Order: sequence, then structure tokens, then C-alpha cells
Amino acid sequence: MIQAISYGGGVQSTALLVLAARREIPQRLALFANVGDDSEHPATLAYFRYVAIPYAERHGVELVELRKVRRTGERESLLQRLMRDDSSVGIPVRMSNSGAPGNRNCTLDFKIRVIAKELKRRGATKDDPAEMALGISLDEYQRMRADSGIPHERLTYPLIDLRMSRQDCINLIESEGIPVPPKSSCWFCPFHTTAHWRRMLKDEPELFEQSV
Repeated sequence: MIQAISYGGGVQSTALLVLAARREIPQRLALFANVGDDSEHPATLAYFRYVAIPYAERHGVELVELRKVRRTGERESLLQRLMRDDSSVGIPVRMSNSGAPGNRNCTLDFKIRVIAKELKRRGATKDDPAEMALGISLDEYQRMRADSGIPHERLTYPLIDLRMSRQDCINLIESEGIPVPPKSSCWFCPFHTTAHWRRMLKDEPELFEQSV
């Protein structure tokens, strides 16, 4: 059976990486679906490349970077998809007609399906599904779902099983002597809080203006 970590570059999935490095969970493979160097927050990419990858290599964990590839064979980033004139908006922006968030296809198209494709390439099947560990901690248990929606993939929640909170994850990462990662997300994600946008305006004005 293929056992893998869905690595997103944030606190909880980095905690899973540490647990794998310590062999406290069985996974020796972690998959990072990069939605695009122009789309992921620069701090997330820097952490992935300069902290997570060297750490994984030192401990014998295979940390793989994946990209969305179109049928033509060309790579596609989320920002490229959003900026195409013929494209619908696939991130949850507030709609002018209702004020409610619009469709959110970004995670499905650029992360879930990309990882599922790689698991299938590695041999996962409906009869022998891959076991995918998600970084959801005890204080966000409501995000758990029983069914991945993908026949060749079964979800597991090691942090829940170990009764670990987000703070426990932070403590674990610090105990390993590596930096705690920044919150991972696309820099233009509409789910950012007002406080986050204010910090971005102050500390990253160029990214803020691009987001606007």
C-alpha cells in the first residue's frame, strides 16, 4: 500500500513531516502540490525549498513537488487560470450580485486532483487504494471528511489520532530545531482575514497591490 502525506507547507503538514522523520508515523513519502510559483505565497515556497526539502532528505523522507499539467503537456498555475479571459473565477471571491463567496475550484483542481494523479501513477488503484495523511489537528476536527471522493485514495488523520492541537504541532517543530513555517496559502486568497490583509499592506505592499 502507498502511504503518503499531503504536504501543504503549513504548520500541521510540517508536523506530519517531522513525525514521519522520527518514524512515529509510517509514511516515507510526502507530496506537495505547488499551485504555481506565481501563486503560492513566496514565504511558503522559501520554507518548502530551504527548510522542508533539506530536512526531509536528511531523514530519508521523499518530499516531491508536483505541478498541474494541462492536456497539452504545459504547466498551468492558478494565477494563469484566473487571468485567462475565457476562464470562470475559481477562487471564493465575494460576488457582486449576492455578496456570498463564489465557486471554489482551486483546491480541487490544483491540489487534490494533482496529488490523486500522482498516486495513481505510483500504482494506487480502487482495489488497493493509497493511504493519504492529511494535516488536520484536533482543534479543527470539523474539517475531517470520511470520503476523499477519489476511488484510489483513502484519508487518514494522524494528528487527530495522536490528539495533537496546532500548538502541539508548533511545539513539535520547534523541538526538532527547524523554524515554524508561515501560514500556507496563495497570496491572493479571498479567505485571508482582515488582519492578514492589513499586515500584507504594511509588510508586503507589492503583493497587496497585486491582490487588489
